[in-house]
Amino acid sequence: MVFKKIAKVSFLMVCVVLFQGCATSRTTTHYGFFEAENSAGELRQFRLIWEVIEVEGFNDRRRYSTPLMLETQCSERVLRFYDENYRSQRSCMANDELGIAFCGAPGLDIDHRALPIEQGKACAYASDARGSAEITLLRDEVQITMRCQPKETQERQGRKWINQDYLKPSVIPYVVATKSVAGSDRDGHVPKLWNHSSVCDPDQGR
Repeated sequence: MVFKKIAKVSFLMVCVVLFQGCATSRTTTHYGFFEAENSAGELRQFRLIWEVIEVEGFNDRRRYSTPLMLETQCSERVLRFYDENYRSQRSCMANDELGIAFCGAPGLDIDHRALPIEQGKACAYASDARGSAEITLLRDEVQITMRCQPKETQERQGRKWINQDYLKPSVIPYVVATKSVAGSDRDGHVPKLWNHSSVCDPDQGR
């Protein structure tokens, strides 16, 4: 009888462990496209994109996100915005300070007046109409406030010049309408930026 009770308890414990371990996850990709000028004054297309991963276990549900990424047409530079869940990467804001920020680098970025920036300066912020301070909470239209610009818009790598430009600084936030689609960006559900030489280097074919 004692053996049966022990076996029954052991079986129940195994079941609980199995149920807790069998979590399911769902990924949603959020993205938006818009046109604006880069710091060189060229009209470019921009893509704002991030993923939210919802993990549901036996007795809880949690939401995680990738960094918010801002891509610039014809440029290799990708700006990554982090919230308080990425404290080591979001070094330009105090750990107890809320917000989604892109941290500039003194060797790469300068402020909107073309002056040097200090180490750990927040060069851009992201939020929405509700003032969301976490990436997982962003909805609908995302607002991007840009305060910096690249120190050099191009970087020489071997015999090639690589474009490093990004969104032009502005005192008025850029408002980006976003959409969402089930799955990851790696699945190819979201269109890419058109980086053809006819747009990025129109003089090449002449």
